[in-house]
Amino acid sequence: MKTFFQVVCVSLGLGFIWPQVWRAVRHDTSHGISPFGVMHAIIGSALWFTYGVLEKDIAIWFTNISFIVAQSIITLVIYRHGKIQRNILIQIGIALMVIAVVLTQMSSTPIGFIAIAVSGSSIVPQLIHVVRTENLHGISISSYLITIVNCSSWLIYGFVVDDFMISAQNFFAIPIIVYITVRAMQWRSANPDYVATTA
Repeated sequence: MKTFFQVVCVSLGLGFIWPQVWRAVRHDTSHGISPFGVMHAIIGSALWFTYGVLEKDIAIWFTNISFIVAQSIITLVIYRHGKIQRNILIQIGIALMVIAVVLTQMSSTPIGFIAIAVSGSSIVPQLIHVVRTENLHGISISSYLITIVNCSSWLIYGFVVDDFMISAQNFFAIPIIVYITVRAMQWRSANPDYVATTA
């Protein structure tokens, strides 16, 4: 059962963010994407990567490497549009190095709690951005739909391996991701001409 969920979680974990990357790059858009949310998510994934390395859980660290690479590509699109400053990118790079050097010397339990807090709350800036933003063209609905399944799989995987740290953030994230998905769908339905001319 553990192996089955590892395969499912790794497969979904590797795939869920790439439709969002494709949409941002193909349409050259960052409309509806929170720059702070992306940065927040990268730090959260770095924490989960560290937790996975310490716990020797390949499913966790492998999927988070993919996520960090994908979010970095989205970050470049956001940076090119002038929505994030270079000094912020430098600060994020320093933070990632600190995580790599300092936290690998700690036990996995405090890192797990920090990862839950940071990664779990990383969806909040995106939620706020979606509530405040009128143009949601940059949001990939397929990516968010896969994310719902992905988060649900990780929630179940945490129970299967008896590790509440893995499940915890998904209780919080899933309803927010569902809301963002519904809002993006509503925006697309209300703006068919905009979508058609920019597809």
